[in-house]
Amino acid sequence: MQDTPPPFLVTIATQRSGTKFLGTAFSAGTRVESRGEAFQPGGPARFGAFVAEFVAQRGSFGFEATEMAAMLDAFVARLAADVAPALLHFDLMYNNLGAFGPVWSQATPGPRANFMLNWLKQRGAGVIHLVRPDLAECLASHVIAETRGVYHTGNAAEAARDMSVTIGAEQATAYMLPILRARRFVRQAFADYPRIVEVTYPSFVDGQTVAAEPAMRIARLIGLPPGTAPSLFGVSPLRQTAPDKRGIVTNFDDIARLARLLEQDVAAA
Repeated sequence: MQDTPPPFLVTIATQRSGTKFLGTAFSAGTRVESRGEAFQPGGPARFGAFVAEFVAQRGSFGFEATEMAAMLDAFVARLAADVAPALLHFDLMYNNLGAFGPVWSQATPGPRANFMLNWLKQRGAGVIHLVRPDLAECLASHVIAETRGVYHTGNAAEAARDMSVTIGAEQATAYMLPILRARRFVRQAFADYPRIVEVTYPSFVDGQTVAAEPAMRIARLIGLPPGTAPSLFGVSPLRQTAPDKRGIVTNFDDIARLARLLEQDVAAA
């Protein structure tokens, strides 16, 4: 780990992996402020409006590597200034990893050639790779949230609302296989990068905050001295959307078996 603290923190994960819980726990602490999925065009960080302003000020934009990097630098600098003196944190989802590639680049670069991940490494970002090992649970959470129209809740009654869904094998494969490939992609891209920690969901959760062991590792990532991890996280208001997924997904065991087969195929590839 490098001696100087990182200029910002980024969580890389797939959806339904506890990113919002981690971000809200950060923001409830005293040292880090999260801006969530900062690259959503219409999200709270107003990335779409920023891009329009950035391009208008330059007069032209050729989608070259230097221009894309300058745009990312300026956007993150603005977010960092907004949250100062707290350290900036934001989420980067697996399905964003292909974003911002320069126009003159290979269509499917390998992990070491990915523009977005290389930009993070070049800037010395602190990276939290948040993994949800149980893909059947991840898929079930996604389908239940889609069906209910509720993605993040602090309402225990809403989380317990009765429903029943069945997930087809084709739908399950289309959801889980890209996650497995992206997970491997990220691990390969950061294999020799010193500023990364990997934590898993739901094991990083302790009640309504972050458990002591992952909190300590994240504290070390950003250069906090021993004993200061408790101030890093506060209480998140979020709860699981569906704690009992086996009681909701009628063929959960079938999906779990399919997930294990896909994991074996990706590992062997």
